[in-house]
Amino acid sequence: MSTSDPANQPVPASMGHKVLVSFGLFAVFFVFYVGAALLQTPLGKDVAMTRVFGMPFGLLMSLAIFPVSWFLIVLWFWKAR
Repeated sequence: MSTSDPANQPVPASMGHKVLVSFGLFAVFFVFYVGAALLQTPLGKDVAMTRVFGMPFGLLMSLAIFPVSWFLIVLWFWKAR
């Protein structure tokens, strides 16, 4: 085997950091999304009806999915530079 074989090359440390950041941001979004979805079930009805800023918490979480995802996308692009 030659040393120029790409399979034998070490992974740069910066790539490992980018993988951790990417999966970490995905995990944050996934937890937020699943949490908002669980509030919409009959089991989470009491928590979802709690008033926050004058609106039901379940509605607020549902509406916040898009801004949170946009923020995480911007953060991902910023960290990917």
